Amino acid sequence: MSEYEVGPQERFEEFLKSYKDEQGNATYWTRTQQMSINEETSINVDFQDLTSFDNVFLALSKEDPISFLQLADDALRSLLRTEDPDYMAGIEEGLIKVRIVNYPEHVSLRSIRSRHIGKLIHISGIMMRASEVKPLLVHATFRCRRCGEEISLSQEDGRYIEPDQCPVCGKKTPVRLVPEKSQFRDWQKVRIQESPEELPPGQMPRSVDVILEGDIVDISRPGDLVKITGILMTAPDFSRRRGRLATFNVFIQANGVEIAEKEYEQLELSEEDEKQIQELAEDPYVHERIVASIAPSIKGHEDIKESIALLLFGGVGKTLPDGTRLRGRSNILMIGDPGTGKSQILKFVSKLASRSLYTSGKGTTAAGLTAAVVHDTDSGAMTLEAGALVLADQGIACIDEFDKMDPNDRTAIHEAMEQHTVSIAKAGIVATLNARTSILAAANPTLGRYEPSASVQDNIKLPFTILSRFDLMWILVDTVEATKDRELAQFILGMHRMRRSETDSKTPPIPPGFLKKYIGYAHRYVLPQLTVEAAEVIENFYVDLRKTAEGGAAPVPITARQLEALVRLSEARARMALKSKVSKEDAQASVRLMEESLKMVALDRITGKIDIDRMVSKMSAAQRSSSDTILKVMRDMESEGISTVSEEELIRRVEPLGLSKERAEEVIRKLVAEGILFSPKHGKLKRAQS
Repeated sequence: MSEYEVGPQERFEEFLKSYKDEQGNATYWTRTQQMSINEETSINVDFQDLTSFDNVFLALSKEDPISFLQLADDALRSLLRTEDPDYMAGIEEGLIKVRIVNYPEHVSLRSIRSRHIGKLIHISGIMMRASEVKPLLVHATFRCRRCGEEISLSQEDGRYIEPDQCPVCGKKTPVRLVPEKSQFRDWQKVRIQESPEELPPGQMPRSVDVILEGDIVDISRPGDLVKITGILMTAPDFSRRRGRLATFNVFIQANGVEIAEKEYEQLELSEEDEKQIQELAEDPYVHERIVASIAPSIKGHEDIKESIALLLFGGVGKTLPDGTRLRGRSNILMIGDPGTGKSQILKFVSKLASRSLYTSGKGTTAAGLTAAVVHDTDSGAMTLEAGALVLADQGIACIDEFDKMDPNDRTAIHEAMEQHTVSIAKAGIVATLNARTSILAAANPTLGRYEPSASVQDNIKLPFTILSRFDLMWILVDTVEATKDRELAQFILGMHRMRRSETDSKTPPIPPGFLKKYIGYAHRYVLPQLTVEAAEVIENFYVDLRKTAEGGAAPVPITARQLEALVRLSEARARMALKSKVSKEDAQASVRLMEESLKMVALDRITGKIDIDRMVSKMSAAQRSSSDTILKVMRDMESEGISTVSEEELIRRVEPLGLSKERAEEVIRKLVAEGILFSPKHGKLKRAQS
């Protein structure tokens, strides 16, 4: 390295002063001059810019990365001492750093080996946990307790070292640290784990600890996708029984940190890709082609596939002037009989989405979904570890067997579904993490098969609070119909034989790889706005449907939550065609989907009207009205001195009030099942005492 001691540093100074980007701007020199104005202690340097200026730095960084980073820091300090001596006089020199980003030596966490020790490497992954920020002692000042002399001593490798003896009095006396005259630096330890999309099937995710120092601490939080450039270091492995072992643990001493905020930021598109994307967007049948490319191995379910396509594209999240956030991502629930292809649809979506996570209900806990507080064995401190919804931030969480989740665990996702955050307050840690995640859930009916006469709530026993947070709900019923059964059998057998007719070819119109790029392009560049015409369509649908409930007697057909859902779905449909404005047709298509979903889950068989209470309550409005009538008659009979009411007499008295015998019997069975009434003996009824 001796021949480089002078040359490379001067060359690096020249790079900072004279490098110009494609637009002719001296980017690094401008940043250097603005450091004192912005009170910054470091600048980020793109390694590709550095090697394009002088290729010698590539060899230097590979041969001796510690010396390379040191000369980069020295070069920046030298320039600042000349350019802004006043700023340098008031700041500790060790804090001035050059942060290297976009280093070409990318190593996946799974591929880290002993040959990388001491090398400068670039890794990427999701931050799983982060410790609190602590002061690290880098240069200590001690005071001798006997003579009062001050002794300076550098602290190496993060270990606390005291002087053996006082250099003045020569005595081996205890010394006292003088914190106000010592130098400290901010220190934080984080853990980076493989991204879910990079994880090979059936493998446990790998992780590595990263040490952050200086101004890069606390700039990212658990759940963020980060790229880190740093040197791979080792620390001895200790065993409680056998002391120090010959094996070592590895960690990364970070130099540069980048946060990939957006879900599709890592997407790489060539000119040919962009040309094909524009061609597809101009196709008048772009919506139909995309919907046909969603889970082509599942026959039928066009409405469900269309809603999932809208979920993948998503609406536009908004932040109001008062700070209120309106979510742009939809949530969809599929309820269906076994064997209707729900899990296959979920698996397909989890592979298609750029950032996704698949989990199954029974093996999922509240902490695993949201966030957990864990005990760090090294430091003894409590740290925060991100769960599935936080890891899927800006992506899609596919939850299968939603009904099998423990009810206590399921309630943990209430906040994430509506507010898109996860709040935690445990063991002295109070934090709020981002969980801007679309949830696609699948559930089986409690009794094995879906019972159309019962409400959604009776069929799957999910709390109303969760059901109301789903924008669309779909019911997949396995009905017996000879013609459809034959078509389905031929479709499935054709797939197994890998031979299909020309008319029933289910090869997706758009390959999954290209569709992934198309979705990523739409998310990155298209932010559709609601037009007056589209808003009018949604407004008319909402108002007209609610008009039927005026006066308080009729069922409430739709609430403001469904109104917001329509806006999200309309924006997603516009984004699907890369349009900047939401058209009237987009709004009409979203209204049609909403109507179909409401007919499935909220149509009251008695009144023939859509009743939102069938979706979010145990009783429809019609049932509630009928039950009120029956309970009122029972109270009247009790006031006449009849303590145990005859069912026949009760039905005879309610018939003149507009309830048929069959309807009255059905409502009485419902009230008995709910525990509001009970039958002490056959044919007799009593009200339960509240």
